[in-house]
Amino acid sequence: MSRPTFIECDRLELKPPEEDDIEFLREGANHPDVRRYINVFRTPYTEERYRDELWPREHDEDTVSLLVVPTDGDLSGEPIGSVQLAPVIYTDGYANFGVWFHPKAWGEGYALEASAHLLEYGFKELRLHRVSATVMAPNEDSQSLCQRLGFVHEGTARQSQFANGEYVDVERYGLLASEWEGPNEVLES
Repeated sequence: MSRPTFIECDRLELKPPEEDDIEFLREGANHPDVRRYINVFRTPYTEERYRDELWPREHDEDTVSLLVVPTDGDLSGEPIGSVQLAPVIYTDGYANFGVWFHPKAWGEGYALEASAHLLEYGFKELRLHRVSATVMAPNEDSQSLCQRLGFVHEGTARQSQFANGEYVDVERYGLLASEWEGPNEVLES
């Protein structure tokens, strides 16, 4: 996409990351509770390594990567997480869904709200046909998020990733445009 993405939600703004957001993004990638179930965050990132490896991905033309920023409350105005559609394969109408939030924002419903509006953008604006998600089996919160968003469990890849000293299953989910009910329905259920 050639234009910047910006989505306004009820309690949140979803904004493209800027240069001064690198420290927050690096902190999130390095937080033990965040990186535990995200393979790309497996080893710590220095600022230089983050800039070399992850920062370019945030701005790839086949990526929609947005910072989540509350508009009110104690965390107002500061980023609390990130939601992504990456890669977006326009010819197939496909994208993979990703999300992470700093633990200081867990349990407030921010992930559900931000994710629902990102999916709406993907299906309505980008005209995606399908969005997939992969979740390490021990990550019950992410599995619950996928289910609340309407994703359908499509299978289990047995012991396909290594996390926390052991091989773990990966759960695979998919959501078709024809199954998407919209953010209002998701947030009201």
